[in-house]
Amino acid sequence: MDNSAILNKLGFKPGISVKEYMWGEDVEGDLRDSICECIGSDLLDEGSGMGADMSCVWWRDGDDEESLSDCLIDAASDLEPGRKICVLTPKPGFEGAGTPGFVAEVAAKEGLNASTPVSLNKEWNAICLYPFGHGVKRTS
Repeated sequence: MDNSAILNKLGFKPGISVKEYMWGEDVEGDLRDSICECIGSDLLDEGSGMGADMSCVWWRDGDDEESLSDCLIDAASDLEPGRKICVLTPKPGFEGAGTPGFVAEVAAKEGLNASTPVSLNKEWNAICLYPFGHGVKRTS
């Protein structure tokens, strides 16, 4: 699967470090491989104790709100200020599909804004999360 252009737009670029959260046997292996290929290295394990340029969270419906909330707190604490978290979730109609509204609601409780979902392949979407106040400030 070659979706490197989409991954680049999301911030997955050569040379950055990406820490992975909530990995499970049911994640999309080809998508994960594409991310590794795009950044030019393996993903860092959530328990590695290392900081990262970006975080990647595999979220499936059935994981509870508290798990996602705790995960977002951990993922944000391992990032430099202003960096993003990419939540990867199955699309509607596929097992484990999470709703973007649920992710956005939990993210807002943790001080994060959610982007519109981006299609990564036929089964998975990405929802990028940014700290509140991130972006261009208006001058007028």
